[in-house]
Amino acid sequence: MKMMRREILSAAALCAAIQGADASPIDISNELPNFFGGGVGSTTEYAGGKDRIVGVVPGMRYVTGSGHLFEWYGTYAQYNFGSLSGFQWGPALALRLGRRDVDDPVVSQVHSVDTTLEGGGFVGYEYSHAGDIPYRLRAEVTVVTNAGVVYSGARTSLNTSAWFPVHRRVFVGGGLGATWVSGGFNETYYGVTAEDAAKSGLPLYTPGGGLNQVTGWLAAIYQINPSWYAGAMVYYQRLSGDAADSPIVTQRGTRNQLTYGVGIAYAFR
Repeated sequence: MKMMRREILSAAALCAAIQGADASPIDISNELPNFFGGGVGSTTEYAGGKDRIVGVVPGMRYVTGSGHLFEWYGTYAQYNFGSLSGFQWGPALALRLGRRDVDDPVVSQVHSVDTTLEGGGFVGYEYSHAGDIPYRLRAEVTVVTNAGVVYSGARTSLNTSAWFPVHRRVFVGGGLGATWVSGGFNETYYGVTAEDAAKSGLPLYTPGGGLNQVTGWLAAIYQINPSWYAGAMVYYQRLSGDAADSPIVTQRGTRNQLTYGVGIAYAFR
């Protein structure tokens, strides 16, 4: 069964968007509500590919009785032991979906990649401005690895976001990010072994590590009523470095990856 990869948190547009919106239609500087919901979106079949698939992902935000924050967006989850606003830190888990039975007849001859669980942690900071024009800013660094189960080394991501109200019930947001990976990661997902080359006709390719991609996104969220929200998001990835130079990308796919989706969520206190 073909599944959407980790980077598609944008498919659950609202699940990401509601991080910057408040249950109140007037002031986003108050404490954010708990919520659960989901989204549907379209993305490429695998990182670097050009064939598209459609998928559904869930999302959840919940503040425990002790004041800790649990967030779950699609295939990524984290638990914040820090402040709800201010310094944040804690463990992180990600389900990295594999590459198997793809539509491209050439890439289908390249070694398959199993789905794997990544574990690690994050540190970040969130600033909430309460004023005539309230806004929220967030920056976060996440480091995860799967301890050599599927790939060796680690993956480090830097992500930033900003949210602003443009109407009593409408919020807009955007963000930028970048990801650095180990050579072992790139070899697994973008490498072409001698056996792969013999089967597929692609040239032998052994990538190193470094900057893997840069990302950017834009989104909007609409408050239907005090409990229900709807949103939409467009998410852009541009593969970089050795990942972008892989023949899987240059000959059979594209370094420009576009994902888009819509979502809905129910918020509660």
